[in-house]
Amino acid sequence: MRFFTADTHFSLNDYKGVIKRDFRPFKTNMQMNKKIISIWNKQAGKNDVIYHLGDFANYNSFDETSYSLCLKFVKKIKAKVILICGNNEERIIKKVYNGDFEKFKSALIEMGFKDVYKDNLQIEIDGKPVNMVHRPADHKQGMENLFGHIHNCVFVKPYGFNVGVDNHYLKLFTENEIIDMFSRRTIYDENVYN
Repeated sequence: MRFFTADTHFSLNDYKGVIKRDFRPFKTNMQMNKKIISIWNKQAGKNDVIYHLGDFANYNSFDETSYSLCLKFVKKIKAKVILICGNNEERIIKKVYNGDFEKFKSALIEMGFKDVYKDNLQIEIDGKPVNMVHRPADHKQGMENLFGHIHNCVFVKPYGFNVGVDNHYLKLFTENEIIDMFSRRTIYDENVYN
């Protein structure tokens, strides 16, 4: 089975981070990290694939150190993880890997990621092409899009859905839930998306 998520921001330091900003119900980042992994491991097993649409680990001016440990959390996740880079990974590539995406990708695959994509990835879901990208602004016209980046600000856009953990109680979105979300478009008028 395939699952979808984004914006976990695994980290060890929450100064100006996701716990405070996104009202995640944790006192520490380690509590948050363990809970997310526990939820996912109940949902997805070793034969499943999780498409993570960016910002797996936190990396910013407030936390430039814990990313290396947090990327290794992939080993604690039962399912195979495919990462589409987000802005935090972009910063890691730029500052730690001197802009060398291939070197970053090799390091992550060695850590346990199944694959890593720089910008986006297109797959089929229920026979329809679906573009997966971190930033909703980078969506593809004429197809459904799954994205993250905006946390719990907006769940639905005219061109797709935000699959970030803050929109699903830290759970993964299942492929069936994605199919259901796409099918619901026929129920509502255009004003829903404006």
